[in-house]
Amino acid sequence: MTEPILQIEHLVKHFREGRHTIHAVNDVSFEVYPGEAVALVGESGCGKSTTAQCIIRLQKPTSGRILFNGEDITLLSARQMRQRRRSLQMVYQDPNESLNPQFSVRRTLREPLALYGLYQNKTQILAALHRVNLDQNHLGRRPHQLSGGQKQRVGMARAMMTQPQFVVLDEPTSSLDMSLRLQTLNLLRELQREFNMAYLFISHDLSTVRHLCDRVLVMYLGRIVEAGRVEDVFNHPRHVYTQALLSAIPIPDPTVHRQRLLLAGETPSARQLKPGCGLQNRCPHTTAECRLPVPFYPVGNGHVAACRLAKEEA
Repeated sequence: MTEPILQIEHLVKHFREGRHTIHAVNDVSFEVYPGEAVALVGESGCGKSTTAQCIIRLQKPTSGRILFNGEDITLLSARQMRQRRRSLQMVYQDPNESLNPQFSVRRTLREPLALYGLYQNKTQILAALHRVNLDQNHLGRRPHQLSGGQKQRVGMARAMMTQPQFVVLDEPTSSLDMSLRLQTLNLLRELQREFNMAYLFISHDLSTVRHLCDRVLVMYLGRIVEAGRVEDVFNHPRHVYTQALLSAIPIPDPTVHRQRLLLAGETPSARQLKPGCGLQNRCPHTTAECRLPVPFYPVGNGHVAACRLAKEEA
């Protein structure tokens, strides 16, 4: 069996906020295999982006291991990590924040090649532009001279310059309109096939996840609560939180009506981490069992859920 390119083992990330501790990521474990697209989904503030930042070492984990090609990169120095980033890249949510406003497109794309001693000639830059449907007229432009979709494509091209094995996509389509979003998703699939890359796709847009990804991890309050192949989780969600998320997806046919599953109250603060299910004060099916630590229950075909209802159905 193919070995995973990325293994996350019991990842924890806490932040200090005055006298309080923010429990952003709490004991998260998962794998990503070569050529696979895995989605990490959940509402804003659930810990998705913090998990991504830990993986590429923009944040230092509080505890846990991150194995990339079998090597624990949490133990590497900043200098050692810089060399690994040739194979480990990220496309950010907002290109206005991630692109240097002083760099032309030419310099933005040449920079990663020069950093790793890979630059040969202009042909590499032109090929990268062609992959993301831009032409050489854009080479001299700076970010303020590009549209939102063009800036995002430059960010994608930059991430692909070193032909990475693994790319984190942190909500790369959230700032785009629907037509540009579909073009970007199709482009990501083409780039994945060309380079046989693995993706970790961070998103709260479940319709987009269904279009792009093979597997999905559902996160709530810094924990994975359900995981499995996209079609299994979407068609047969086992955790109440996943059911609520999926019930909120808009249906394009106005004649089709679907009952929303509305959860009581609001998402609890991440300052205080309770034992048991994080949804225990919002779920209509809560019992005393839900206030105890909840393991993952397998429901078939690699599909698991941390919910007592999944245990009963299994």
